Formats: sequence, structure tokens, C-alpha cells
Amino acid sequence: MQDFSLFPSAQWCDAIPEQCALMWEKGEADLFSFLPAQFSWREWQRLVCQMATFLQSKGVTAQQLVAYRGQHRLLGLLCYCGVLSLNARILMLNPAMPPAQLNQILADNRVEHCLCEAGFADFSPELPACSLPLPAFDQPATLTLTSGSSGKPKAVVHSIRQHLASAEGVCQFMQFGQGDSWLFSLPLFHVSGQGIVWRWLSQGATLVICEEKNRLWHWLAQVSHASLVPTQLQRYLTHLTDRTAHQHILLGGAFIPPALIRQAQASGITTYAGYGMTEMASTVCAVKNDHDNVGYPLADRAVKIVENEIWVRGAMLGLGYWHHGEIVPFTNSEGWFATKDKGEYRADGKLIINGRLDNMFISGGENIQPEAVEATLFASGLLKNIVIVPLADREFGERPVALVEFYEPFSAQAVEKLRQFAKQQLEAFKQPIHYLPWAAEKWQTSGIKISRSQLKHYVAELIREQHNV
Repeated sequence: MQDFSLFPSAQWCDAIPEQCALMWEKGEADLFSFLPAQFSWREWQRLVCQMATFLQSKGVTAQQLVAYRGQHRLLGLLCYCGVLSLNARILMLNPAMPPAQLNQILADNRVEHCLCEAGFADFSPELPACSLPLPAFDQPATLTLTSGSSGKPKAVVHSIRQHLASAEGVCQFMQFGQGDSWLFSLPLFHVSGQGIVWRWLSQGATLVICEEKNRLWHWLAQVSHASLVPTQLQRYLTHLTDRTAHQHILLGGAFIPPALIRQAQASGITTYAGYGMTEMASTVCAVKNDHDNVGYPLADRAVKIVENEIWVRGAMLGLGYWHHGEIVPFTNSEGWFATKDKGEYRADGKLIINGRLDNMFISGGENIQPEAVEATLFASGLLKNIVIVPLADREFGERPVALVEFYEPFSAQAVEKLRQFAKQQLEAFKQPIHYLPWAAEKWQTSGIKISRSQLKHYVAELIREQHNV
């Protein structure tokens, strides 16, 4: 690992001041329109110091907790770096979060400053660049909300050193170094988005930011590395007309169809299937050009299986959960984090993820693991996406329902083909009783991970409407 004595951007400013740190396509937004489209490490570090001056003028001091919510990618990154460079703490929030939930999170986590895009309207390029303190590498630095799939989201606390340790293992495995570039394609309120930033900062490489969604595919084709969910890779490949340079793409967040990996390889893209979690500051294991496993633990990570449950630990394991201004450790009595993920090792030692222990439901006395049903139905070759959701049933307790996206348009004929495949491959109790069209725009807000609890409510409401209950 690079030995940092300064905040990473400050250290790269000293070591490689004129090398390109960041490329930014600003789009049509007026915010920060006075900034250039490209920054050297010297220019970027000066901007971080100016942001630190601006934050101080708003009353931000060391160890205070600052929340930020907004869609402007460059501003979000700049605020993130500026807060951390002051040894304050940052909580990045989903801008789509409902007001009631936002207010509850601000109160529960005792946030002292909540900033949004409008609060930076008076940021001036003439601001002086303040002197920064030496970084407190091992102190609480970031709070990241979990997906909250089993209840209220919890804030995971990480230090700068833990983020850097996470980044180092991924960079080694994916051959990401100073001469490479990574697309800033995922939001900072998710640990995967923060993982991109720390890989960039750990290596002194180039980060590419695009504010306009319709320009994502253009910029994706320009970088050496990217983090995507499988649906994004599918769409990217349809836009890709010619590849002359090798690319590395880290995939996560959903089942990865084998055909997608083969199609990517044919286009010169190496894919990496990753397994990670917020508590471990992103990726724990990864495998190259494969789909039915997640490979081996990356550097400085340890994984073991205890009664079918995956336990993890390592240098990047967070300090704990933030609870009313205090850190509550989440390791068990043996010093491991018990993930609630089901897993097993293949004969070659590679890890297989079998779903979440808390996703399993019981139908007529039989256990159903939705991820296993999804994998079986994916093998039909008919589907782009599928999620199995339990629906309350008076006789059976719960029954499986499938939300599906076909390669062909959704129709009764497409459903019948999949239904016949399910009859041949699945026990009767595992076969979905309804097949509903995929409509992610109605229930997926983060763009990263599907909330199964949210889908359960969505499906129940949809079925009630269809049956006029």
C-alpha cells in the first residue's frame, strides 16, 4: 500500500503535480460552471483546499458530522474530499430520500450540518486555499448507510485507512494503477461509489466524471476501468460499436448472466464478479471472467463459513455502527463480522454466494431461497432480469412471485415459455404463481441494489389492484 502521510490528494499534489487527476464533462448545469474540464493534481488539491475554506466559513470543524445530499457529481466529490481533509466526518445521502426519512436519519445520527447543492451557490473561485491539518487516518471519517433491507438503515463508520486498505486489494486484483482511469459511475451515498473514489485516491490515477446520464456510454468507452451493475453493462454493450483498448469492469449488485460475460469478452472487456458489503468498505472477493462464484478473498481479507453463514474480517472492516453519536462495534465475540449471507466453498476453494439468510421464506412448510430460484430461471436464456418476491397467502403462508424482464417484449406467450421451463426445472412449491413485468422505475431508487422488502410491498399492492381487493 502507498504510504500516505498527507491526505491522498495533497500527497499526489506534491509527488505528481502536473499529472491529470480528473476529467469532468459538466453538462448544462450552471453550478460550478466556472471550473475547467480537466484538473491536474495541483489544481484539484487547490480546489479541495478552497472547499475546506468554504466549509469552515459555514461553521464546519474537525470531528463534526456533515451530511450532503445532491445529484451534482463533481460537487458531491468535492464536498466529500473537503470535509474529510478537515478531519470532519461525512454522511452522503440519497437525494431521492423522502423528507420524513431524511429528517429521521439526520436526527438519529446527530448530524450537525446538512448541506445541499443550493448551499454552494456562493462558492467563489477567488476563495483562499486554507492550510489543512494532518489527516487522522484511524479516526471515524465516513458514515455510509446500509441498504436497510431488513429495517431502518444503519450508518457504518469507516476511517480513511480502512478505505485505503479496501482500495488496495481491488487495485491489485484489477491491475489499476497511476496510468489508468476509472469512471465515476456510481453514487457516493453507496459504498460502491466511495470505493471508486478511494481507488483513484490510493493510486494517483485519473477519475472521469460525467454529469449527464445520456453521455455515460460515451465516457465509459474512454476509461480503462469502471464499476457497473449487470444491467448497465448490458446497455453499454448495445452502444459499443468498436473496441481497440482493453477494459476492466467490476460487476456487482445482481445475478450476472453467463452470456453477458461472454459478450463482454468478445468486445475486449474483462469482467470481475465482486462480492462485497458496506461493513467491509466495498469488495471482499472477486473473480475474473466468471459468473457462478465470486472467487477468493482479496488482499488483507479473511472469509470463513460458519453453519452456512459467511463471516468476514480484515483491515477494511469498519469501526462499527453509528448510534446516536456513538460507535457500536459489529464484530462478534470471535472478532468476525457475521454477514447473514449464505455461502459455501467449491472444491477449488472459490466462494459461492447462496443468497441472504433473511431473504428465505417458507411456503407450505418448505424453505424457498429466492436467489436459487432466480438462478435456475436465468438458465432459461429468456431473461434479462428477475427477482423472486414472497406474497402472503392464507393457505401456504407465502408463495413466490416473479418480477421479470424478458429479452423479448413482455407478453402472455413469453410468460408461458418461462412457466413451462419452471415446471421442468423447479419443484412445484418453488414455481412462481404470478409473473409480473419488470418496472424498476417504480421501485428502484438507488440504481445499485434492489430492496426486497420494498419489492414485497410493491408486489402485494399490485396484486391487490389487479384483483380489486
